[in-house]
Amino acid sequence: MTELQASRESASDANLKTVQLVRLISKIGPDIPEIARRLDQYKESVRYRYKNKLLAKGLAVQAIVDHEKLGLQRIILVVDFADELIPHAKEIALAMNELCYVVSYAKTVPDGHFLINASVPQEHVAGFIDLFAELRRRGVFKSVESSTFEWYRNIPMRAESYDFGMGRWDFDWTLPTQRGAEAALYTPSPREKFDYTDLLILKEIHVSADRPLVEIARKLKVSYKMLAWHYVNHVVRRPLIKGYRINWMGTWYDYKMQKGLHRRHSYIFLNILARDLTDFQRMSLMSTLGELPFLWAEAVGRDYHAQIALPINYVAEGLEFIQKALEPIRGNAKCYIEDTADALAFTFSYQLYDGDSKKWLWNPRNVLGGFENLMMKIKEGTG
Repeated sequence: MTELQASRESASDANLKTVQLVRLISKIGPDIPEIARRLDQYKESVRYRYKNKLLAKGLAVQAIVDHEKLGLQRIILVVDFADELIPHAKEIALAMNELCYVVSYAKTVPDGHFLINASVPQEHVAGFIDLFAELRRRGVFKSVESSTFEWYRNIPMRAESYDFGMGRWDFDWTLPTQRGAEAALYTPSPREKFDYTDLLILKEIHVSADRPLVEIARKLKVSYKMLAWHYVNHVVRRPLIKGYRINWMGTWYDYKMQKGLHRRHSYIFLNILARDLTDFQRMSLMSTLGELPFLWAEAVGRDYHAQIALPINYVAEGLEFIQKALEPIRGNAKCYIEDTADALAFTFSYQLYDGDSKKWLWNPRNVLGGFENLMMKIKEGTG
């Protein structure tokens, strides 16, 4: 064996070990001792690979909150802000996260629409849709279109298609992965019991799962013993999370820095929104798009939504693939391109849960009052 061949084999072996690491993190989180035990590897080697191949490359590890178990339902809106409010879309979205369950927004190019995602308690879905209709009447939005979905999920990273040494995707478009059929069989979770402490834990590990419980307890000012009990008996055993994701897409809101972070010029973010599909059309589309390792998230109901992050070097192949996938439903589907410089994702609106009554809060008058105060501040700042 030549030195070059040995070097390639070594790189391939190192990437395989990282792939194995990512697969286990997706299931059990960054529990280095347990991962080392399952892989029969030294803890120091696993920890080194975790820090240098993932964290050092900006691939954050986050818990995937099971929204259905919390009684939350995904709503996606396509809106046009009033012209004078477009420069303030970010602060309006932040306010909506605090007031009414919005979890992300993104401006689309070149059409200039905004995509708003919300995880809304099932019992307040109708009220949420009425709220946006009222905001349109008050001039906040020029247009509002909404779609309600039965369930939402983030797709686990297809680590086998990623070169962690080079930091790039390696995908053969000519070979079917057989992952699409598996994706189409996914079913939503039933509602589960939880309390406010559980939500606080979920919020923290959703932002970053790479922290010990003692640090989270210190931040939340909760006793470690009580926090650990809730984590083990509720978050893990029920469970209230679907697993863990490696945030390879690179767009999130850093609550420590109080700013949005983006990995620009690496991906083109596409949102496919298909309305009024038959069961066969929906299953076929899910199966086809499920072949892509670049599928980040999907929401399913009578309508279907998929968010796809295409690496820059695969844009031509990716767009051709998506065009063929949408051909049977051409009249029912639209594709929106995100402007990553004007897009943010937040954690779910945990603060809107009342621990005493054990209910998600919804007070339209207070929400509209909050919007009125925000509009006044915006007008004062631009006047």
